[in-house]
Amino acid sequence: MSNQSLLQYLSVALPAIPIQGAAPSRNTTNPRYGAGDISQVVDWPEFNYATIIQRYGGILNSKQIVSDPFRSPPAAIRDEPHFHLRFAELLQPRVRRALRAGFEELAPRLQQLNLVPITFDGGGSAAYVDQFRPDTAFVVVGGTYADSTNRAPGDMKVSWKWRSDYRHSQNAFFQEQYKQVLAQVNFYMGQHKARHG
Repeated sequence: MSNQSLLQYLSVALPAIPIQGAAPSRNTTNPRYGAGDISQVVDWPEFNYATIIQRYGGILNSKQIVSDPFRSPPAAIRDEPHFHLRFAELLQPRVRRALRAGFEELAPRLQQLNLVPITFDGGGSAAYVDQFRPDTAFVVVGGTYADSTNRAPGDMKVSWKWRSDYRHSQNAFFQEQYKQVLAQVNFYMGQHKARHG
């Protein structure tokens, strides 16, 4: 197998996941958070490709990693549990591998940069707060499940329940669903005292 830069590795597009027989459904609700908690959504212009390349381009271009092409098309999904399986098969290992490679490259400077190696996993790899468990977690490598802080809790949604373009939809239901998911992730961020989610 040939090598490629970490940037090339991360730039490989994921294969499309076919959808078969999906039924419309609503997003998770809970009395502790809701769409009404989100009063405004503000763009984050500093979080963009150019800024990432400016800050990490040297590492992303110099770190070599063995290429890992997608070997077969993913099976179809019909609901969120199916999507979680495909996510675990396709994306999670790639992100973990990329993080490991990036932190290997940064190893001599981690202390100077005030960084610790993190990995990407299911939400259960971080501490549960009030029995809530996000779908995904970024946790410090070597931490224990019982006390690891989730540095960027995440929630996975299928495209028929949430999309970023719902933010500007003329349909009030879609706008509500957009904010409902943001409220859920924001709630998890508050629980874990996380800056990102």
